[in-house]
Parts: sequence; structure tokens; C-alpha cells
Amino acid sequence: GISLASVAVVNTFINFNAGLTDFAKADMYLPLVAGAIIWLVAMFAYRHLLRAVPRAGGEYVYLSRIVSPAAGSMAGLGIAVVFTYVLSTNAHFAAQFTPFMLSGLGSAFHSTAIANAGNHLTSNLSIAWLSVILMLIVAALSLFSVKVVARIIFWLIVLQVVAFVALIGMLAFHSHADFVSALANYSHHPGAYGAIIAGAKSNGVVFGTSVAAAVAIIPFMVLNYNGVLYSYYVGGELRRPGRTYLYASAISLIVLVVLWGGVWALLRARVGLPFMQAQANLGAANPAAYGKITSLDSVAGGLGYGMILTSNPIARLLFATAVPLAEIAVNLAFLTVTTRVLFAQAFDRLLPVRVAKVGERNHAPNVAITIVLIVGAAFCYL
Repeated sequence: GISLASVAVVNTFINFNAGLTDFAKADMYLPLVAGAIIWLVAMFAYRHLLRAVPRAGGEYVYLSRIVSPAAGSMAGLGIAVVFTYVLSTNAHFAAQFTPFMLSGLGSAFHSTAIANAGNHLTSNLSIAWLSVILMLIVAALSLFSVKVVARIIFWLIVLQVVAFVALIGMLAFHSHADFVSALANYSHHPGAYGAIIAGAKSNGVVFGTSVAAAVAIIPFMVLNYNGVLYSYYVGGELRRPGRTYLYASAISLIVLVVLWGGVWALLRARVGLPFMQAQANLGAANPAAYGKITSLDSVAGGLGYGMILTSNPIARLLFATAVPLAEIAVNLAFLTVTTRVLFAQAFDRLLPVRVAKVGERNHAPNVAITIVLIVGAAFCYL
């Protein structure tokens, strides 16, 4: 659960959007495969480290035992700070998707009040408060034992995968013409599809694919898989850590490559690469011009496409809640990882011993969880 949740299946649409806006003539086939191969090599390296040092704490423990305590302490503190910042960033993503979520919920339940509620949650202060609320939810869930947390993460992943598979089915059983028609109906603009492409051309967007661009995206896509190997951070709490870690990481990599590669192929066939490039770049470079054509969120990507292709309330409910639920799963995984780093440092007396205190009922590092929550909530306001 920690391996797959640290990536978040549906977050690929956020990453696809970032790749389309940051790289001209972007295509994701080569970067997806190359990124997976790089992490596959790293998986075997970490497996050997985990078998040699089967303790929770990740790089801090490995560097402390193999290189020096000083190197381990510096790496451990740095990782804890970075991961806590990632927690707040993920909460920020979920907060930014709240208007899309409420719009989808409003469509699912035929409630204009719910759909319009998102319009009042777009200010920076609202986003910050929503981020803190999500952090509090994650902190409450993380107070359970690591086994219970893993089960929670697993079921949140199941919901993500169901939403993802539903989207794949939606795209597979609709044609390109169906998408063009659905976009026109949703936008109340008969030529919305062509207007977005024309608007992007007038704003200097370049279409097509490039091998050089695909190679340049590989480092970005490596980060897209970031977290897929993170179950080694709780290595001391795993039975047969080497075997469990290998299976968890390999299965996660295979699932991600199949799902991401499959949905990218369907998006290209049904939506069209020129449209995706146009939508992402026009929405980012000239949101006013984009907003005059359609109200479809340019960042939502495939989830937005699924929302306009279906009138099924259950499917809309899945698409609407996919990203918030994904971020809860991601933050549960990252909070579990970060607190284990702090726990390991406190156990070695680099932090106050109280940080390593484990609750009698939940067997979780409650003090470390509180520290990460407070610092993460502070990052939400930065």
C-alpha cells in the first residue's frame, strides 16, 4: 500500500498536464517506460540495503550504519523536512481540486448549490484552510497502527484504481467524435474543440512530438514515479522485509506502467494529442481566453474528460473524489515514512528520546506524528 500510495495513480493527470505545459511537443510513451526502468534498477539496490539493515528509517539508517552517523543524521533531517513539505504540497493539490470535486458532486447529485460552492473556495486563504483540514484528517488516520494504516491506504488505492479503470472504459467505448460533441455540449460552444486548438496556435503553442522532448521529459517522469519504492522506510515493521519489499515495489511499478501507458494511449486516440497540448498550454498561458471557450478545468485532464463523457452519477462521483482521496492516501504514506525517519533518529539519541515514544494502543510514534503535523500545517500557509 505504501509503495503505490506514495505515487497516487490518478495524480498522473496532474503530472501529464505539467509535462505538456513544461515541454514543447511532449509525448509520454518513452518517458513512462524509461522512468520505470530506472526505478526498477533502484529497487534491487534498496532490496539489498533492506536485507542488510532491516530497520525503519530509510536512508538515515543506511548511511548511519554504512557511511557514518554524521552523514546519516544530515540525510535524515533533510529527508524529514523535504517529506514534510511534500505533505503540505499534496494537501495543497487536494485543496486546489476542491472546486472540481464540488462541481462533480453537484453534477452527480443534481445540486447547483454544491456545484457552485466551489466558486467560494478559490482564494489563497481558503486553499490554505482546506490544506490544513486535509492534514488533520491524515493525522487522525495515521494514529492507527501501521497495519491498519496500510489497509486504509489499500482501500483508498482501490477507489483510485476503480476510478481509473472506469475512465479507461469510458474512453474505450467512446469515439473521438463523441468527445468533441460532449465538449461542445458541456461548454455550450459548438466549436469548442477547434476553438481551443486555434486559441493555442495564436498563443504560440507548438504541436506534434519530438524525440528530444521525450528524452528531456525522462527526468521529470522519474520524479513522477517518486515514492514507488518507499516501503523500505518501514522495513523494520515488515515480515520478511526483502521479499515483501520486492513484491510490493515490482507490482506497483507494473501496475503504474500498464495503467499510465494504457490511459495515455486512449487519451491520444480519443481526445487527441494536439488538443491536450492546446488545452494545457492555453489554460496556463492565457486562462482568460480559455475561460471564454469552456469552463472545463484545464488541469483536471483525463478526469475532466471522463466527467463530460458520462451522465452516470456513480462515475461522476468517482472522478470528482479521485484526487482528494488520492492525496489522503499519498499523505498517509508520506506521514508514515517521515515519522519513521524521526523515530529512528530519536532512537539513536539524535533527537529527544520522547520523539521515539510509541503509543501503547496503536504502536505508532504519536509524538513524531504531532511534530510532522504542526510543521506541515505551517508549510500550508507559506
